Amino acid sequence: MKKLLVLFAIVGCAPRTPPAVTASDADRAHVEIAELQQGRTLLVQKCGNACHATPMPSSHSAAEWPAKLDEMAGRAHLTVMQRALIEKYLVTMAQR
Repeated sequence: MKKLLVLFAIVGCAPRTPPAVTASDADRAHVEIAELQQGRTLLVQKCGNACHATPMPSSHSAAEWPAKLDEMAGRAHLTVMQRALIEKYLVTMAQR
């Protein structure tokens, strides 16, 4: 039983990797691919850690992400620019 609990604990805190961006994602959103890549990198750095899994774009709709970011931006100590890049990434990738 202990082994099973340890396995669940490891799996539950395993890092998740948000989807990589493609040129077609950037074209579809009418943004530079570098901006989407920066947003993805910031998402992993600022919004994911050992006990808080990195949010996946598919976790919420594109319309829901701005409000979700409003809730979390202060706790994650995001600058205005960082928040904008993360939002651009999440909204674009949620529409995939």
